[in-house]
Amino acid sequence: MEIYHVIPLLNAVIYTLGALCIKRATNDGIGPWRTTFFTNLILFLVAVPFWFFGEPIESWTLLWIPAAIGVAFFLGQLFGCLAIHKGDVSLVTPLFGTKTVIVALLASVVFGVAISGTVWVGAVMSAMAILLMRGETHAERARLLPSIYLGLACALFYAFTDVLMQVYGYRIGFHKIMAGTFSFVALWSLVLIPKFSASVSSISKRAWGWLAAGGGLLALQATGMAYVLSVYGKATVVNILYSSRGIWSVVLVWVIGHWFSNYEKKLGRNVMFRRLIGSILLIAAIVLVLKE
Repeated sequence: MEIYHVIPLLNAVIYTLGALCIKRATNDGIGPWRTTFFTNLILFLVAVPFWFFGEPIESWTLLWIPAAIGVAFFLGQLFGCLAIHKGDVSLVTPLFGTKTVIVALLASVVFGVAISGTVWVGAVMSAMAILLMRGETHAERARLLPSIYLGLACALFYAFTDVLMQVYGYRIGFHKIMAGTFSFVALWSLVLIPKFSASVSSISKRAWGWLAAGGGLLALQATGMAYVLSVYGKATVVNILYSSRGIWSVVLVWVIGHWFSNYEKKLGRNVMFRRLIGSILLIAAIVLVLKE
């Protein structure tokens, strides 16, 4: 097993724990825009020191690389928040799962990256697994179209983020990719301030604690992803392995979800059985690509 296998598998666990913390913070009424802004601020604080490490940038014109990646990442966040707010979660979640297939398509068709048949099969299997692992199966008709176009837009821009890191990351190195990308993400995040649902002072100490914990964990896994993608590439393989967070989300919600005021385990036997089948399919996809 290579380092680019291990890191996304570990990141899947870290992301799931971070997401549970963020969910707990939003339950205290922070709202999606304040949550996104302060999470990105934590990312920025973690990323800034990386400016002082690694090789210097050959030309400042190369800053277009982290700027473009930062735009793609921020738009992925923006469309993701809108999809959850305006769409139906039962549709949005599996649409987010199409990211692995979109990454493969972008890498191969747009950027000419060679992808083996095994990885293609793994990408499709992982997307199908996420579809099976969604929550409730009903969807409101009025939310159908917003769910589709916002969910796919989110998956598309996050896919662009990963593929751009793979294709161009080597030109300025991991340290500058990390620092530059999340510096620009923090800059774009300023547009969220007018969208805040209430003043920052209204956030409780408890909510700040959950937000800081979640933001720190998400920053840690973002650092790992930036490292793997900019140094090793293999965005499709990395995303298939990273999709194992779907398994961890089911396991952790079932075992310790009540710690975070999350009670999805009460969804019923049918949902949990479907998630079990999806987990098995996802594990098969992961095993399939571990030799790549």
